Amino acid sequence: MATLYRAMWNDDRPSLVDDVRRTVLEWVDFKSGGQVERLLGSGSTKDGAMRLKVEHEQDHRDGASVRSALRVSFVESQENGSQWIMRVRGWVCSRDDGPGTDGWLWTDVDAVSHDSLDGVTIAAPRFVRSLLAEGGRPRRGDVPLSASVLSFEGDSGAEALAELVTDVRRDVPVVVFAPLPPGFHHVGLPPGVTAHLQFERVVERASAMVAGMAAVCRLDEAGMVAFGSIVGPEHGVRDGAFRIYLPDMDPAVDEPWRHRYTVPARFLRYREGAGGIISRAISRRAGARRAPASYEVAARFLDSVKEAVPADAAQLLEMYEEENAELRGQVATQDHRYQDLLEDHELLESEHARLRAELATARRKLALVEPRLWEERPAEVLAVVAATPPDHADSPGEAARLAQTHLGVHLRVPDGALVDLDLIDNAVESRAWGQTAWRAFLALHAYGEALRDAEHDPGSFWTWCENSGHPHAWTATPKKLAMGESESVRSSAKLRRKRIFEVDRSVDASGRMFMEMHIKIAEGGGMLAPRIYFVPVRDQGKVHVGYFGPHKNVPNTLA
Repeated sequence: MATLYRAMWNDDRPSLVDDVRRTVLEWVDFKSGGQVERLLGSGSTKDGAMRLKVEHEQDHRDGASVRSALRVSFVESQENGSQWIMRVRGWVCSRDDGPGTDGWLWTDVDAVSHDSLDGVTIAAPRFVRSLLAEGGRPRRGDVPLSASVLSFEGDSGAEALAELVTDVRRDVPVVVFAPLPPGFHHVGLPPGVTAHLQFERVVERASAMVAGMAAVCRLDEAGMVAFGSIVGPEHGVRDGAFRIYLPDMDPAVDEPWRHRYTVPARFLRYREGAGGIISRAISRRAGARRAPASYEVAARFLDSVKEAVPADAAQLLEMYEEENAELRGQVATQDHRYQDLLEDHELLESEHARLRAELATARRKLALVEPRLWEERPAEVLAVVAATPPDHADSPGEAARLAQTHLGVHLRVPDGALVDLDLIDNAVESRAWGQTAWRAFLALHAYGEALRDAEHDPGSFWTWCENSGHPHAWTATPKKLAMGESESVRSSAKLRRKRIFEVDRSVDASGRMFMEMHIKIAEGGGMLAPRIYFVPVRDQGKVHVGYFGPHKNVPNTLA
């Protein structure tokens, strides 16, 4: 069982528990298609796919530490065997420091599944957004929480935000968006949608998705400049980017990389782009958050006034066994990633040494010929410089767009080959995957150019990568490149169908073909780790990409 969403906050409403019960049951009624009364009466729907349990108690005795408390659990069982479990706790206690009450809300969303949860969208349930919108000064410590964006303007706003971000008592992330520069343009947006309109949608959606887990803030132009001068340029945010400020943020001693910085090219294309990046980055931290001490009092209060309800031991045991199996799988995955990282580090070290040697040689040669080239053929030199493709990509989606824009001579990447890029663009590893995918596309393009040479046969892509010495050659190891699928994949009709992709009819008259050769962008990234399936065509001097997307769409017998 994995906790995907957890939010805990204070609310000053005296009627907090009653309001929470009403709002949550309205949500359950919507989710169950109007069956909330049946759920309250029998505890489950007729088919057993949904279960509801509500514990709600009031204590009007003078001097009672707990005035009221609520526990709600709602379980949805899916046809694929997975379960979604929503738990809400609300309680109001007398204050220790004088008159008044302390109200608390705690919401968890858990999942139990046999499949990977990598592609699941993590977002606040709709009733959480309603509770925050209707709340009485909802907050976590001194951090205000809202389902909408908190705006900070000018010098005073920048000072207030800087004070909030650097508060040593803060234990929830604060996300800060900078305004887009005037005239900002972004490729790949829907027709008629400007970058600034999309930015507004993305920021609002991000705020809704992480409601309760973090505070989402935005600065205006003047506030952005002032905020950067307060926290320092390395810890600031600018040009439409956002930064996730984790707790314990001290600009004087803190490393900027701790507080994740994301440029708009990575999130602007998708409405849930920023929200997906933020929620995945902070959900584990939120899931480890501990309940306040007052919850133990509220739980004992509920337990003391309710008759003991025998637990379904078999069901609990099954849930715990599934949780243990998932945890063992996570440990195995982490071990696999660690071994991959060690091997990658060794390969990168040797590659780095080789490239440094080649660079030194190239610089010596360039120093000898560059003055003459500029004097004799300046136009050709400028053309070469202008044709140089970009040196990096911030996401897999951007890598694909760059390949389509700059590498069309020897590499064909049709739109139909790009599958579920929004999922991998929103993954935590997206930036690293984007850069690696761009290197892979450069390698395939360089190989396509080598195929055009009628006098010299470059051999297979693997052979060319090993022997050509080309600066864009891919790393030819089994963990990075596969020139064919296993026999178990080839002999399975189901798995084979997953690898039949659309291709230009100049390659195959049917417009479709079975592809086996593929580049592994990452081995340890789970089912979202990207793959590039391709086929080279020598007489065209071109490589055709049939698929670029997450591994989950091209599973093997081990996945």
